Amino acid sequence: MPQSEIEGMGMPQLIGCCRAAMLGLLLLGTTAHAAALRVGYLPNIGFAPLDIAESKGYWKELGVQVQLVPFADSHSQMKALAEGNIDVAGDLTANFVGWAMEGAPIKLTAETHTSNGSVKILLKSGLEVTRLNGQALGVGEKQVGQLFLVSRYLSANGRQLSDFKIQESTPEKLTANFGKGQLPIVVLPDPQALFIYRTAGAVIGADSATYPGLVTEGFAANNKSLVSIPDEQWIRFYRGWIKAVAVLRGGNMKWSEFRGGLDSVVYQGFLVEGEASTMGALASIKFPNNAEALKRHGNLGGLEYHVRAVLRFMREAGLSKTEPEARSLIQSTAFERALAASK
Repeated sequence: MPQSEIEGMGMPQLIGCCRAAMLGLLLLGTTAHAAALRVGYLPNIGFAPLDIAESKGYWKELGVQVQLVPFADSHSQMKALAEGNIDVAGDLTANFVGWAMEGAPIKLTAETHTSNGSVKILLKSGLEVTRLNGQALGVGEKQVGQLFLVSRYLSANGRQLSDFKIQESTPEKLTANFGKGQLPIVVLPDPQALFIYRTAGAVIGADSATYPGLVTEGFAANNKSLVSIPDEQWIRFYRGWIKAVAVLRGGNMKWSEFRGGLDSVVYQGFLVEGEASTMGALASIKFPNNAEALKRHGNLGGLEYHVRAVLRFMREAGLSKTEPEARSLIQSTAFERALAASK
């Protein structure tokens, strides 16, 4: 493709082309690609360890083939995961719970980090949420995690979801509609949240740091992939992730090295914001140490507690008629074994 055409594309188109190329390679049927573990991920700085692990060759060292497949938005990624076009994906834990409750054949396999400010609730300057009633509220398509966050915010301000007309769309369309004045309040992740805060006269009503631990992120895998891919391959994949997280937690990675390890197409929205904003967004992600992570994955640990809270929210908000046992949605043995092996 000519350089001029590439430069003229927006982030969704670039990621779409990249994703199409990745999936095309996967469909070639060669032995190498058939053996690769296909990992979906979003332009979410919390999943930067995937790029770091790949750029530093951690998975190659561990003897596992990994194919990173980028997606522009959570809905398209989740659809690919449910249909088995990828094996595992990274997103908000609550989003995975929402899809599982709709019948998607997936299991939560790891809670990897907590968003501590990277998901934001934005309002037009001068508006007070306590005075809003009946207006449109923008959230990502099928984003239970965002609804979970904004519901807590509204409750703290004497409002509830039913007081608003929920409009679901892609981050790009929500950003555009907010800028046009069509949405007085919107929930967005970085980098879109950073962009409209800087350019569209937005104020931050609250973010995921306002309610510590409310927005967690991690991986979920397709049920068939969990059966067909050997446990040892999953463990090696997670060990590569854990090793990359350790590098970031160490705090010694310079901007030039970090930027060089990121996919410039996937993280275009962050990189145009510059070093300070990107590193600030990275600092808003809280990666636990291995001991803390192991504890959260145990029976009645933090992950199970969080899933239970999301299930209760879904039932009370009318998003689900049932409330199954949280543990029935979790299969985290491989991640736990990887954590234990990485001590």
